[in-house]
Amino acid sequence: MTLLLASVALAADPLAVEATTHVLPNGLRVVLSEDHATDTIALHIHYGVGGRDERPGEYGCAHLFEHLMFEGSANVPNNAFDEWLTSAGGDNNAFTSEDETAYHMTFPSGALDLALMLESDRMGFLDAGLDQANLENQQKVVLQERAEGFGEPHGRDWDALQIVGWPADHGYQHSVIGTIADVEGFQLEGVVDFWRRHYKPRNAVLTLVGNFETAEALERVQHWFGDVPDTGPPEPRAPAALPEPPVAHHRVQDDVEDRTLIVMYPGVHDGHEDVPALELLGPFLSGGRGTRLDDALYYDRSVLTTVGAWSSVSEIGGHFLLYLQTDDLTLPKVLKKVDKELKKVTKAPPTEAELERAKRGYRADLLDSIEGLESRAEVLTDCLRLRGEASCLPAEMAQVEAVTVADLERVMAQYLNPTKRATLSIVPREDDGAIEGANDVEIP
Repeated sequence: MTLLLASVALAADPLAVEATTHVLPNGLRVVLSEDHATDTIALHIHYGVGGRDERPGEYGCAHLFEHLMFEGSANVPNNAFDEWLTSAGGDNNAFTSEDETAYHMTFPSGALDLALMLESDRMGFLDAGLDQANLENQQKVVLQERAEGFGEPHGRDWDALQIVGWPADHGYQHSVIGTIADVEGFQLEGVVDFWRRHYKPRNAVLTLVGNFETAEALERVQHWFGDVPDTGPPEPRAPAALPEPPVAHHRVQDDVEDRTLIVMYPGVHDGHEDVPALELLGPFLSGGRGTRLDDALYYDRSVLTTVGAWSSVSEIGGHFLLYLQTDDLTLPKVLKKVDKELKKVTKAPPTEAELERAKRGYRADLLDSIEGLESRAEVLTDCLRLRGEASCLPAEMAQVEAVTVADLERVMAQYLNPTKRATLSIVPREDDGAIEGANDVEIP
């Protein structure tokens, strides 16, 4: 009866995803969540290594492994990972950020053993497949990816933002894709050492969501991952802090047709008590028709072509960002108009209706994040590693629901301080519409 009542309680809140968590003897954390409305399974595996963990000379190494992990391991020949998974009806992808590297795949439930074998082999025995030829091949792939990305309009914006938005000694201050010099200079011995330092069971979370029975799935996880050696705890990581963006104006001249202004205010890191209020401040200012900046600068007067405001929160730091685009105004005029509208908010504070709208939007985004198997697996993973509880969304939403109008007023006054902000102007080449005195950003 107690178990039945618990199930009913969970079902009452669609944000509450039923999941079990386990820890293998080698330290691997495992999350299992059944969903029998589908014939497939999503697998998501997180490694606690990203750009912030790279030492000087290693910039881009975490991202390089996003590629090298598909190049073969002890029992999986080169190119076989994709071939075997595709032949079984599955697909896969991966991503790297400042804080993590993650790999995910979806496949028919009958291919669970294959998927677990592929993942466990590269977690424990990738070094058997790492050779000079594979390294050189993937160095070329990464450099080509970098060149193509930087060659796109606005393709350098985020990398420039990282450089100017953080102090020089901060882990987020360099590009995740790395510098040309570092990527070209990677040596096999150093790359293998990077894998051994970071790709270990105690630095990983494995999540399965989909059509399986928990007891059987756990037994198969133990079968395939139980023999992966426990190589000890991960390296210590830099603690969260509240660094402010260095106050200055910066400029990127690029092959773009419009003018873009990114305004960076000091923000907060994940887990900070002001995260919920700042998360709602963004959609209060810019979230479509009926929000302050969008109405004043886009819908009512068409002053700007793009308006955005959001809290960018990462594990050890964050910013509150304004993203503003124009076809014809100079960026000093854009900044002046935005400041005028922000001052109006202090005279006409948020209403309860505006706050409730922002909360409804936040809840809708959370519901959307767990609709698909793949994204649900990522959410459960992040909940466990960041909150210590796989089904953390109800608690997260409760914190958001507790935000008051007074909280919005307070964080806006505290964080959107014009004396502590930095700006990045992105303008066409030979264009003089940037903020006056802006320094050109060099991206290595």
